[in-house]
Amino acid sequence: MNRPVEYTTLAAWPLAICKALESQGIDPNPLLIESQLNRSDFINHPDGRIDIRQMTRFWELVESKTNDPSFGLKVSSFVQPMHFRALGLLMLTSDNLENALLKMGKYSELISNSATIRIERKPSLIGFCIDPILSVPIHSMAIDSFFATLVHFAKQLGAENHIVHQVELFKNKPKNAKPWEDYFQAEIVFSASQNCLWLKRDTLQRVTMMGDTKIAAYNETLVKDYILSLNRQSFSNRVTQLILAQLENSEINIAEVAAQLNLSERSLRRHLKEEDTNFREILQKSRMEMAKHYLTNTDLSITQIALKTGFNDTSNFSRAFTRWFTHCPTTFRKP
Repeated sequence: MNRPVEYTTLAAWPLAICKALESQGIDPNPLLIESQLNRSDFINHPDGRIDIRQMTRFWELVESKTNDPSFGLKVSSFVQPMHFRALGLLMLTSDNLENALLKMGKYSELISNSATIRIERKPSLIGFCIDPILSVPIHSMAIDSFFATLVHFAKQLGAENHIVHQVELFKNKPKNAKPWEDYFQAEIVFSASQNCLWLKRDTLQRVTMMGDTKIAAYNETLVKDYILSLNRQSFSNRVTQLILAQLENSEINIAEVAAQLNLSERSLRRHLKEEDTNFREILQKSRMEMAKHYLTNTDLSITQIALKTGFNDTSNFSRAFTRWFTHCPTTFRKP
């Protein structure tokens, strides 16, 4: 039987938030208690895991207490590469800054498995996109903090000030956008179709790193082992997680999913077969679960839902939905 996916984030994050709060004279302990978090747990075990629901609640309380929508940007100053353990070491032993940040994107599950990091490459730009997972609560401050941390790391490791080309954010434009503009020193697009930090490749490639291949290989092994121990859930659950995070943006295929799991396509097919399933079946189930979510929780039209779940037209969507749930979408939606 498949275990439910446990969505968690690294304990180093709430530790950095606490330090950022204290730097402004705010006691984080009442907020931690209300979030059912214990500071001593992540002080003693910074590589431990925090339930994403508790983490999101903590962010909500932080926003309310500080009355500062841009507070996530400030948290980045209190995050260091070493907080990410072997992943931080792997970054430091890369040959240049672009590859260091790519390692962070590739193994982002170590930091948090509550969203999917998608890397977009253009000739002069590289984009770090955060794709939310359906029904997994992620606070917008967490997005800000991750993007700001990438930029903070880049500058710590020798990058020039103007390394950001553009930042795209799902969230609506705040009353005062200046903190984001000042931090990233680039165009900020609010109410965007995706969360994506676009960095200038030539600037990143000019910054050379330690480049120790032996140490890098060792650290990469440690990172893979950690993620393997973290992902004890079935491969079918992990594939479902990736599909739900990306299906709305594009028609995802097995080759892309296998690459994100650091597997060959053949290996992934074998693992799924061992669990008595296959990629096509998981994709269909994911489409139907996403459709059910939109029908139940939104006012989107049937046509809009069909397009969001990867169908070319409403009739094909309706037939597929009816086969899966024995009711057509319109009937299913009726109270």
